[in-house]
Amino acid sequence: MQIHANLPLNLWDELCVTASYLNNLTTIKSLNGKMPYEKWYKKRLNLSHLQEIGCYIFILIQNKHNSKIFE
Repeated sequence: MQIHANLPLNLWDELCVTASYLNNLTTIKSLNGKMPYEKWYKKRLNLSHLQEIGCYIFILIQNKHNSKIFE
């Protein structure tokens, strides 16, 4: 992941956490092709929050002094 996304070496720990998270989201043959989450909670997990590693993001900083945001 790190080489593919051209990320710096200091992010190795975050990538390990991400790899573990993604591994837990994969389907398992012994669970009849279901994710562990689906088996435990009896509902399908929403995966819309996942983004490609290395993609550009934009963060909205809400400022109470900017009245246009709170209109």
